Amino acid sequence: MHPHKGAGVPWVVLLLLLLGGNTVRSANILVLFPHASESHFAVMRTLVTELAGREHNVTVYGSHGLGESVDRITETVVAPEYNFWSNLQKHAAPGGSLEDLSRLADHKLRNSLANVGSQALDHFLSKPAMQALLQLPTLEFNYDVIIVDYFYTEALLALGYKHNKPTIGIVSTDFGNYMDAVQESLVPAACSPIDFAQYTSDLSFLTRLGNVRDCIARRKRFQKDHYAAQDQLIRKHFKMANTVMELQASHLSLLLLNNHVPLLTPRPLVQQIVPAGGLHIRGPRELPWNIKRFMEEARAGIIYMQLGNEQLCGQLPKPKLQILFDFLGARKEGVIWTCHDVKKLEGQPRNVMIQHAVPQIDILAHPKVRVFIMNGDLLSLQEGIVRHVPMLGLPIFRNERKNMQLAVKLGVGLQLDSTNFTSAALNWALEELTTGQKYQLTIREVSSEFRDRPLGALASAMFWVNYVVRHKGGASIRTRGIDIASKHLHLFDLFIFYFGVAVLFLAVLVAGYFAVVYTLQRKRNEQKLSKLN
Repeated sequence: MHPHKGAGVPWVVLLLLLLGGNTVRSANILVLFPHASESHFAVMRTLVTELAGREHNVTVYGSHGLGESVDRITETVVAPEYNFWSNLQKHAAPGGSLEDLSRLADHKLRNSLANVGSQALDHFLSKPAMQALLQLPTLEFNYDVIIVDYFYTEALLALGYKHNKPTIGIVSTDFGNYMDAVQESLVPAACSPIDFAQYTSDLSFLTRLGNVRDCIARRKRFQKDHYAAQDQLIRKHFKMANTVMELQASHLSLLLLNNHVPLLTPRPLVQQIVPAGGLHIRGPRELPWNIKRFMEEARAGIIYMQLGNEQLCGQLPKPKLQILFDFLGARKEGVIWTCHDVKKLEGQPRNVMIQHAVPQIDILAHPKVRVFIMNGDLLSLQEGIVRHVPMLGLPIFRNERKNMQLAVKLGVGLQLDSTNFTSAALNWALEELTTGQKYQLTIREVSSEFRDRPLGALASAMFWVNYVVRHKGGASIRTRGIDIASKHLHLFDLFIFYFGVAVLFLAVLVAGYFAVVYTLQRKRNEQKLSKLN
């Protein structure tokens, strides 16, 4: 007999059972991506490719093409795409620049985002390919799960409701605090007196009161401006009277946040909301030959620059462009600049290579990249941290400034604003980032913390998508009580009831006291009268 062999059998069986419990059947998954944002589509591209690699059948309707043929993926490019940023600028700051747009008050920017966001989705849904999809009867709608890029697209929840299919949303932006607003609409809790992003232990009464007031006002504006516009699209394209709030409660099975600590402020979350920051960051691949040769020939290293999808390089103000050219042309490093509108600019320095679309994540993985000059976009910030490339932020919008302030606080980058945009300041910042070991060491520590989790970002996203497939839409983790009235969440009616009971009890005590006093006084008076008589 060999006891150790017999004892090992149950462990093998247990292992097989555990592995079997996590298997998932091949599912038919519908992916909807209505936006023009290439950076957001990088997230969806990685997710879609991974789903297909795990033997799911994926059908994609989007404004972008994958750029490659992948088994188990069927794609339909819905063209022409809606120029989101150009229309946002026309709506919010007509005749102005992106800088004018960035100076708008929060509530005005949110109003414009809601308006243009609904127009973008209306444009997408109105195209023949999407109309054919919307007209499919339920018997022909052969999809198990719907995945949606969740950025002013909540009306798409109606498609899942119509065919009784679970929907998964992916939020890859904090533009206009959209990520926070969506979370607030899903977390079944009253407005908190604590601003988690700026929390200190000595919050005063007036500060906490102001936080609650701002939260209530923000929620009301978000529902009035954004959800109301999405509700109109639900009625127009789906012929339903349901509201976004109702559909979120019934058919949003999962919300994947493309963010994670330490870039995401820890706060109370429900199980339905899953932080999966960096899910778009895959392993490095071979670079295109022209970019690879340019990088290998740059003896002093490479500066990589990407100033955001919103800022077209050809529309940069001439003084700003000249400062950039003077600064970059004087550097010894080679410069790769991603522009989405041109491949060459007048006066372009010889050491600058302008490319329309590059595999940013692969460029940042190259050992010759020394600095990443960027606009402060959340996804780019994550990529720079994971690839250990210190960053110089040139932000325009408030959310970009917020991201770069966090980068400075974490010690992984520096920020220059428009009032300090000079060749001297740019050179100082680059020297600060590249000389010495401070930023190189710190960014590795931050990267380690960002990636330190039970499952990797993409693996975590895959687990929860498969969870929804395995367990009938993940109804068990769906948030309850999204549409509970504030008075119920705050227990206002119960507090009023108990307050009324307390007041009644005190009233009885006071009345009893005065009754006793009155009775005693009356007896004394009667005794005095009897003595007089």
